Amino acid sequence: MDTATVSAMLESGHRMDEETADRAFWSVVQAVDKAEAEDKPLPVEVPTMLHHIFEADHQLLRSRDQVRTNVTCMQPALEGAASFGQALGYIMDDISHQDLKLKEGRKCEGGTCCEACSRNVFPTFASKAECSLATFPELASFTFNDLEKTSAATILQFVRLIERVRRTMAYEYGLDLATLLPLQTYSRKYVAGTTQQGGGGGEGDYVILHTDEATHASYHYSCVVYLNTQNEEFTGGNFVFNDPLPAAGQEEAEKRLEESYKNAPPMSLEEEIARARKARRDLIPFHPTTGAAVIFSSGWENMHEVEKLTSGTRYAVPSFFTTCPVPEGAYTQMAVGKPKTDEEIADDWLHLLLAHRVESPQESVGRVKELLMKWHYMTTPLEHHKAARVTADGLVKAEAAAAADPVTSSPEAVAAAPVEVPAAAPAPAPAPVPQPVANPESSQANPYANWASAVDPASGNTYYYDTVTGETSWTWPPQ
Repeated sequence: MDTATVSAMLESGHRMDEETADRAFWSVVQAVDKAEAEDKPLPVEVPTMLHHIFEADHQLLRSRDQVRTNVTCMQPALEGAASFGQALGYIMDDISHQDLKLKEGRKCEGGTCCEACSRNVFPTFASKAECSLATFPELASFTFNDLEKTSAATILQFVRLIERVRRTMAYEYGLDLATLLPLQTYSRKYVAGTTQQGGGGGEGDYVILHTDEATHASYHYSCVVYLNTQNEEFTGGNFVFNDPLPAAGQEEAEKRLEESYKNAPPMSLEEEIARARKARRDLIPFHPTTGAAVIFSSGWENMHEVEKLTSGTRYAVPSFFTTCPVPEGAYTQMAVGKPKTDEEIADDWLHLLLAHRVESPQESVGRVKELLMKWHYMTTPLEHHKAARVTADGLVKAEAAAAADPVTSSPEAVAAAPVEVPAAAPAPAPAPVPQPVANPESSQANPYANWASAVDPASGNTYYYDTVTGETSWTWPPQ
C-alpha cells in the first residue's frame, strides 16, 4: 500500500484502524528509503502521511485500557538556597529526597503546566510489533545523537512512539499541543550486575529514589515506555512510585518495624537502612511488560525509583517533556527557521532525522537541539502550528490561543497579553473530553482535565477557567 492509496482512502472518509495505520507506516518507510537511495528530496507526502498516522494512533489509544490515579501536585516547601540543597540531596542520598519537606502546588519552573497532577498506566500503549527489537534492533540503544547507521524504520518508529506520548500528555492534561515539547528522550538499557556510570542512557541495574523535576527544572511531564517483559527477559526491575505515608500510617509502620526486629536475622547496616526506608513509605510497584507505558506529572507528587534487576536485561524508553516556551531568537539563529510550507517540513524531516551522514559531536548536538525545538512544527500540519488541542477525534485548532504563538512567546509576553475576564471566561478552544477509563474500580477520571489558567491583566492575579463550560474560579481547586 503506497502513500497515494492511503491518502485517497482518507480523503474518502476512511478512518484508519490499526492494520491500516501500520501499513501506512511501512509505506512511509519505503518512500523514505527510496528517496535516500535515489538521492532525492523527501516527498511532501511523507510528513503528511505521518500526521495521519499520529492522529490515528492517538484515536486508537483511547479505546485501550488506562488506569488513572489523581494525585495532589507537590513541590519543595523550602525556598532559596535551602531548597536548592535539599532538592539536590537525592543525588547522593535517596533518604534525603524522601524526607524533603513539601507543600501543595505545581512548581513548573518557567512553564505552563496543568494544575492537576496524576499518574497513568497504559498496559497496551504500543503493540509488541511496535516494540520489537528484532524488527527495530536500534531501539535497544537509541539516541537522536547518532543516526548515521540507524535504519529509517527505527528512526520513524521511535518518533511515532514519542509523538503518541506527546499527544496523550496534551490530551490528559488539557494542554495546547504546541506548548508541549520533548526535552530529552532515548532508549535505556538496564543490565543486571552493572553499575550506573553517569546519567542519560548509561547501563545500570537500578535507579535510586528521585523526582524528575528535581533532576531538571524544565522536566514537567514524564513517560516510560517498556520494550520487554519482566519475568520473561529479566527479573526484578520494578518501576515504583514512592509516596509518604499519612501520619497514622507512619505510626503503624514504626510499630511493625520495631516488632520485626525481634525475630529478624542479623543484617548489614545497608540492609537495615533499606528496610527502614521501605517500611516508612507507601510503595506502589509497576511490573513492566512489552508495550506498556507509565505517564505522569514530573513534580514531587510522583517520586519514583527502579528496583534492582536480579537477572537479564531490561529495555525502556524514558521521555521528559517541557512546557517552557522556545525563545523566538532560537529560531532566527537557525539556517532555516520555522517551516512555512509542506516542502520545508519535509526538508526538516530529512535534514534533522533521516539523512544518514557522518557528524562531529558538535554538529550532532546542534542538530538534536534544533530537532526538539522544531518537533511540534514537524509533527503537525501547517494549520495547527500555532496552537492545537488533542481530542479523541483528532487535532482541532485552539482559535483563541492562536492570536499568539504559544511555542515561541516568552512567559513575559504571555502574561502581558490582553485577556478579557468576564463573569465567565471564554473558552480558548474546544478542550479534550476525558473518556471513561476501562477499569473504573481502579481508576478515577481527572475532574480538572478541561481546566486551564490565565492572568488577569487588571490585577495581575491568576484565575482558572473550564475550557468547555466557561466556568471561572479565583482559587484552585475551583470551588
